Amino acid sequence: MLLLVLIVSLVVFVLVCMLVVLLPPLRLSATIRTLEAACGLGAALVGCLGLVYALFGPIYRFESSTGQSGTATMVQVGIVPSALLALGILVLALIGVATSAVVHSRTGGSGWRIVLWVVTMFLVIMTFLTGFSIGLFLLPSTLLALLASAFSLGARRAALG
Repeated sequence: MLLLVLIVSLVVFVLVCMLVVLLPPLRLSATIRTLEAACGLGAALVGCLGLVYALFGPIYRFESSTGQSGTATMVQVGIVPSALLALGILVLALIGVATSAVVHSRTGGSGWRIVLWVVTMFLVIMTFLTGFSIGLFLLPSTLLALLASAFSLGARRAALG
């Protein structure tokens, strides 16, 4: 199922990139820049909400020897320090997506586009590596970050045209 979702998201990303790059630069710069900023902010918001759910949501199911069943959160089960470090790095990456998308949409600086793409690729890699654990919670934010990156290319194209 995850593989199917990732393949569909990759195809949608490629189609959006092609559409954004091939669009004629007729008064689309402001719209594309607004979409870039909105997708970047949305990626951070959805990603942080997904990580909060991964920490505090009832994602563990257990059964006792007496036949009682229940659920537990990641915080109740216990988190190793390396996992906390990874979650902190993911939060910083999400903040990086939001910041670079908004600043690039406002200034058009190529340095911010590079930061946006690097942080987005980091999120893509982390989503693949975490797979069926927290990767499912990162998938929507990763897709929004990919859209923000694609729109950053469209903003560049519209500015050049």
